[in-house]
Amino acid sequence: DGSVDITDIDAIDTDNSEFYSNLAETVAESKLEEVSLEYVELVEKDREARKKRDKQYEEGIRRTGLGDDAPGGASFSGASKVVSPVLAEGCVDFAARAIKELFPSQGPVRTYIFGDAKQEDIERSERKRQYMNWQLTTQIENYRSELEQLLTQLPLGGSQYQKIWYDERFKRPACEFIPIDEIFLPFAATSFYTSQRVTHRQLITKFEYDRRVKSELYRVIDLTINGDFPERSSTAVANDKIEGKEGDAYNEDGLRAVLEIYTWLTLDDDDIADGEPAPYVLTIDEYSEEVLAIYRNWDENDERLEKLDWIVEWKFIPWRGAYAIGLPHLIGGLSAAATGALRALLDSAHINNAPSMLKLKTGRTVGGNTEVNITEVTEVEAPANVTDIRQVAMPMPFNQPSPVLFQLLGFVTDAAKGVIATAEEKIGQVGDRTPVGTTMALIEQGMVVFNSIHSRLHSSMARSLKILHRINSAYLTIEDIEAQVSGIDIEPSDFDGPMDIIPVSDPAIFSETQRFAQIQAILQRSQLMPQMYDQRKVEEMFLRTLKVPESEVLKPKPAQEDMDPVSENVAAVMASPIYVLPSQDHMAHIITHMSFLKSPLFGSNPFIA
Repeated sequence: DGSVDITDIDAIDTDNSEFYSNLAETVAESKLEEVSLEYVELVEKDREARKKRDKQYEEGIRRTGLGDDAPGGASFSGASKVVSPVLAEGCVDFAARAIKELFPSQGPVRTYIFGDAKQEDIERSERKRQYMNWQLTTQIENYRSELEQLLTQLPLGGSQYQKIWYDERFKRPACEFIPIDEIFLPFAATSFYTSQRVTHRQLITKFEYDRRVKSELYRVIDLTINGDFPERSSTAVANDKIEGKEGDAYNEDGLRAVLEIYTWLTLDDDDIADGEPAPYVLTIDEYSEEVLAIYRNWDENDERLEKLDWIVEWKFIPWRGAYAIGLPHLIGGLSAAATGALRALLDSAHINNAPSMLKLKTGRTVGGNTEVNITEVTEVEAPANVTDIRQVAMPMPFNQPSPVLFQLLGFVTDAAKGVIATAEEKIGQVGDRTPVGTTMALIEQGMVVFNSIHSRLHSSMARSLKILHRINSAYLTIEDIEAQVSGIDIEPSDFDGPMDIIPVSDPAIFSETQRFAQIQAILQRSQLMPQMYDQRKVEEMFLRTLKVPESEVLKPKPAQEDMDPVSENVAAVMASPIYVLPSQDHMAHIITHMSFLKSPLFGSNPFIA
């Protein structure tokens, strides 16, 4: 009717900050003290329950030999301190294999749509794939480096953790590697994701703490200043020796320990939870035991109050309980034995090259010994009329390096490597004439150990992408997209749809050798039964395995053009395909083609045929 409804835009409540606000600002101080006392005591019990676990992790780091303090060996001057590299080699080899599969240069994300996909669903999924690959390779600059740290430590700790969150300061997602010695679970916990509480102990500088207070992440309170370093785990101290770091007693950076606890609380002051147990993120300063923050940890529109995950667990080999086991548990004893045998062989060779000796003193019948240093001339007293020094002195009868010990060293080393080795060497010997059955059997043999581990890594990567997808859905805006990545056609609403992106890694394959063996088998089968294979797709798969762009070597696919019959005849002579389209005059095309084929100058010409 031409009238206009005027809405007061300023009156619309578009700010969701109340739901995600710091509840520590409104909860009664008595309740905060009660919560703090309870959880500080619980976290301390959780730490005590896993001290043996930290000791195993520390021993594993020391037995790598990277910190020059591996246990064992003789203590005399000049004794060998060499360490068997089997543990360090296993960690480096595993991390190199895993990062190549999980994080290729093009990005770690690909699309996967469940069920029937419409064209708009495919386009939306492709936009998200491009954007998230850009995020993980460019926007979150430290994502790959943090993931590589995690993978190198995963075989030593058994379990490691990755935290992903939205950084208000940089207005983008952020990530952090959390070693297992900084995560505490209850003694009774059987799974990380179903644990009643998960504690992340953070060491932050005074600068970082002040920044969090200024950004209103923590409430403003007067905290007692601790001039000493916060207590650190034995694993962190062992790692400092590898990095060559030495800290003094003065805490010049103002480091303080903060306990970030993901738990279930009952807060009567929270009207939204209505006094029911609900998931929260509770932050406590460890030294002063003051509550710094309490945040709701469920989606605002979720009536079930389902806990949101921000930390991803990465497992090496699962065992009973919430923590997985690693190489120190599997081959720690074999690594120690190999180091001991190697040191004993080197010590034996060293002693035989610079032996001690026995001598007789003049006028006495009681024997004695003297140590002779290398390059030093030592005088020996002798009775009268004795001119041959061999009559008064004798070298110590040390044994030569034992061949049996050398064989034992080889056996122990092979046994340790056998636990983590694959059939890579055998698969590498597969030739183009090797039967397919033999090839697949070798692939299966190589997948026994590492494939199961790689499948768990694939699952953890999928959880990481799920968290990133949720963060994009909650925080991504048009302004962010225009300012950051104008070349990608993406809308914030794209992330409101289903989770249709997954890791690019293949959970069934963890190495290039396996992938080449698989494509070799496919090539053999396509040659035996060409009528059942699309040869172009097989060739494209082969080129992708070689990491060669298809557009650089393959002929471009011909477009399905609507050509007249004469042009189709010319295309056929040039060995180009022609297409039948519904809109064509089929009879006219057939007549023209038949005339062409019957002509002795064209179709009947043997050369053209």
